[in-house]
Amino acid sequence: MQTIVKTDTNVSLYYIEDNKTISINEENTTISLNGTLEKTIQDCTSSNVTLRTGVDTKNDWWGQKYKHDGSSWSANTNFKGSNELAEDIDDNVDVIPVGNSNPFTSSGTVQIDDEKITYTGVDGTNLTGCTRGAEETSAASHSIIANVIQI
Repeated sequence: MQTIVKTDTNVSLYYIEDNKTISINEENTTISLNGTLEKTIQDCTSSNVTLRTGVDTKNDWWGQKYKHDGSSWSANTNFKGSNELAEDIDDNVDVIPVGNSNPFTSSGTVQIDDEKITYTGVDGTNLTGCTRGAEETSAASHSIIANVIQI
């Protein structure tokens, strides 16, 4: 695997298969497969990003969630994930279904509307071990596609 990181912080912005060709120049970065252009990234240039090759697999990778220093991954402690509810929930559930759990750390606190919820684990596309109405908020029902934001 390959990753494009911010040069000054090592924050991983893109995570790309080894079979793709990445070209970083003064104007942009391009990603190609077998000579066919797949993506141009205008704000990634040779002055602000670095390509790391031969990086180990990170199954829960998400843009900006991790840093890569050229030899290993580490958590980006400034990262706050977000995604959407995958289904309606009532005020009693202790599992929060999200569209994708990769943006979230392995435990923490999220906010949906005005409610704060702590969670102790991630299982598939669910935040598990949830305590509803954390930090003096009130447990509430929430609708599908409501924003779930890590705080």
